[in-house]
Amino acid sequence: MNSKELVLRILRGSEKIVIRVNFCAHHYSIILIVALTFQLLACAPREAGPPDAVTVPEGAAAPPYETISQEDRARSDHERPSPTEEAIGAVITGMTLEERVGQLFMPAFWNDSRGNPVTSVNEEVRNVLRTVQPGGVVFFGVNIREPEQVRSFVEDLQQLASHPLIVAVDQEGGVVDRLNSGDGMTASRFPSARRVGLTGDEDLAYEIGRITARELRSLGITMNFAPVADVLTNSDNPALRDRTFGDDPDHVARMVAATVRGLQDNGVAAVIKHFPGHGDTSYDSHYSAVTIPHSLDRLRSLEFIPFRAGFSAGAAGVMTAHISLPEIVGDLSPATLSPLLLRTVLREELEYSGLVVTDSLAMVGVASGTGSTGDRSGLALAAFQAGADILLYPVDPVADYQRLLDAVRDGTVSEEALDRSVRRILRAKFELGLMVPPKSDALYEIPERFVPETLALGLAEHREVLSRVP
Repeated sequence: MNSKELVLRILRGSEKIVIRVNFCAHHYSIILIVALTFQLLACAPREAGPPDAVTVPEGAAAPPYETISQEDRARSDHERPSPTEEAIGAVITGMTLEERVGQLFMPAFWNDSRGNPVTSVNEEVRNVLRTVQPGGVVFFGVNIREPEQVRSFVEDLQQLASHPLIVAVDQEGGVVDRLNSGDGMTASRFPSARRVGLTGDEDLAYEIGRITARELRSLGITMNFAPVADVLTNSDNPALRDRTFGDDPDHVARMVAATVRGLQDNGVAAVIKHFPGHGDTSYDSHYSAVTIPHSLDRLRSLEFIPFRAGFSAGAAGVMTAHISLPEIVGDLSPATLSPLLLRTVLREELEYSGLVVTDSLAMVGVASGTGSTGDRSGLALAAFQAGADILLYPVDPVADYQRLLDAVRDGTVSEEALDRSVRRILRAKFELGLMVPPKSDALYEIPERFVPETLALGLAEHREVLSRVP
């Protein structure tokens, strides 16, 4: 009889056992039975411990995390999400559609129906919180009168909200100094970015970011629409002037990155602005349409440099500009409403994965691409479709909320797109400590207090730091 060789490859955990057997043809069935028996034994659990466990000898160091390849790390993170990511997923699953749409909105409360500044929760505020269930609110100068008033306002808003709110403000320093809007405020007097930029001191920029965050956080404010990442290439720019760090993109980049780190190392999310670059304008988008004739290559070589630095520093968000770039977009649509700029350029080319926040949707500049500076209906929906996550200060938050909700219900906006933005917003809330992974069956836990017990405004230590700015 002819003798043949059968090669048996048997896997046992991560071990591979190879057996070579010489046999005659009529023994074939017996060999197969033996092979199957070996395989079953190999699959049986071992008593020594869990399969593929790695035992580190006593006294030996565990291998550093950095030895894992980026590809394997990404796969591992995908397969085993962190407790925070698991909690975020559970929160999204547990939210109603109405709650998820509401998370996109960040309304402002300027004046009540009688024309008085809103400095505490009133029925109109309650109605927005109840109807829209927003993800955050933004404070302007009219909302900030004196420290305990602000702290009470924040705490009351948080207690009424369906989910914890991001409370945001523009605290750039200089002419944009919300913390000193009210006569009763005792905050530090922060210098303009221009003055800080003239020092060329990145450590000082970090320190100013640090103390800004400390004062904001002591009021319960957790997001700052700063620093300005625009490069002032037009000295006649009426919108910026002293609000930028300077006219050299590399210098601005260094100061932006330092400020971002200072803010975020101390508990306040930094939102750099105004993407894709508002520095070379002759008009103010608060009050008029603004057009810039630059190409994408020009933006890559100059305007994008500080934004890239801010992204690398970990900026939690980026604010869009209400400026038109017809050479790039092909029409007068402002950047806030441009999928090309927000999705293709910002998300894909620049690989930015944080929050995209619109500039105020009450500004004239954002409506310029619609052909009517007076009609803002549909702007919030258009901005979301373009790629924004947070819709800042819509003129009529209830109507805009309903319009976006209807768009999801009728399929104009996909729930997948909605959930991507909601996930980014919730991630920011977990990172800020507004939401905490649960230790029980709850979807998440909240801090005991949203406003710290200790007020930290205008401290001597802060004044000493600011005295270093000429």
